Amino acid sequence: MLSNHKGDAVMPEKTTARKNVKKRKAQKKHSFWSKVWTLIKRLNSFATAAHEDNVQREYHIGARKITFFGFMAAIIIALFVLVLAMNDRSVSTDYESIIITGLPEEFEGYKILHISDLQGKNFGQDQSALGRIIGNLSYDAVMITGDMVGENGDPTAFYALLDVLNARKPVYFIAGDNDPAPLRKEARDNSSETLTLSQMVLSDWVLGAQERGAIFLNSPQKITKGSSNIWLLPDTFLNLDVASAAEQLKEAMDQESESMLEGVAKSRETLPFTSYRYSIMNKTEEKLLTYSAQDIIIMLSHEVPTDSQIYVSQDALSQEELKSYYPAPDLILSGHFCGGEWRIPGIGAFHISSRMSSRYGWFPNQKYVSGARSVGGTMVYTSPGLSVTDDTLLPFRLMNPPKITLITLTGELPASFLD
Repeated sequence: MLSNHKGDAVMPEKTTARKNVKKRKAQKKHSFWSKVWTLIKRLNSFATAAHEDNVQREYHIGARKITFFGFMAAIIIALFVLVLAMNDRSVSTDYESIIITGLPEEFEGYKILHISDLQGKNFGQDQSALGRIIGNLSYDAVMITGDMVGENGDPTAFYALLDVLNARKPVYFIAGDNDPAPLRKEARDNSSETLTLSQMVLSDWVLGAQERGAIFLNSPQKITKGSSNIWLLPDTFLNLDVASAAEQLKEAMDQESESMLEGVAKSRETLPFTSYRYSIMNKTEEKLLTYSAQDIIIMLSHEVPTDSQIYVSQDALSQEELKSYYPAPDLILSGHFCGGEWRIPGIGAFHISSRMSSRYGWFPNQKYVSGARSVGGTMVYTSPGLSVTDDTLLPFRLMNPPKITLITLTGELPASFLD
């Protein structure tokens, strides 16, 4: 019997036995892979063996001849991509807590369900899969940041989602760049004088969404709790001189009214749209006068504004300018990038659809692709989205599951910030 350095006894027979066990395991492992390799070689021999007419079997991709190994590799890769693409159908929920400095106590814990970039896609019959997920969430408002209909112009999938939401909570939406234009090319006939300006000029898909209880965010909307307010703005009001815009639209409307009375056909076509835009700007100017410095501003933008645009909005405003401009938003909700659509493990998205980005969107800084970040005093959240843009070469998401986001607003710093 021998002793080790700790004084424990070790039997030579047991040591030999352990070595033999390891050796047998190694032999079995080697034997297994040898059998696998032998099987592959036999399959290759069979697959490439000559037919009775002495012509060997061949495999082709297009006009290119490949070996059996190449053929099998192509199948394995195709199956791998197919399995990953199946993930495109499974929706998950991101949970995001966003700190807003000066958030009123009444809005502490206020929850926003942020949805973007459906692109006319269905998740189950009548959006049943989305409905199951959303039905398990508790939220105070739904904010939708565009590209819900998509370029095909069919709003059915979007309407099904709105039916799932069932107007249980306020639903606000904007149009995206792939959606049909929110305004018609020609105003509806109102010779019966039964239509409102909105009904004359808004596109069918927008009116259909409104009929289902959704609010088209074309002008500021105010959410009030107690004595505190959150303003919701579309991105068209970022750095916009509202007073000047209202004045210019008023002048254009008056000129078109005079021209129409003089029989100018073009003015008859454009006047409803100019009147609609003026009515929005005029109401916005009136609402701006009720804005308080303690109010919070949340802006909905399909594609997030550039950092430079956001920094400009943060310039201090004089008392006179506060009558014409909304201050910088506290939070911007956006979408458009669809999480990069195709993602590479350890790298992230290698392309986003943005001409404003460096390298035209190739190999972007990942902080711009999705998630929360800060630009000066403004928080920005970019949704990973639910689908892909219509200009994608292969129209599915890869290693990038579709997502909706439940955002919780808080004015409290986490404990880690206070350490």
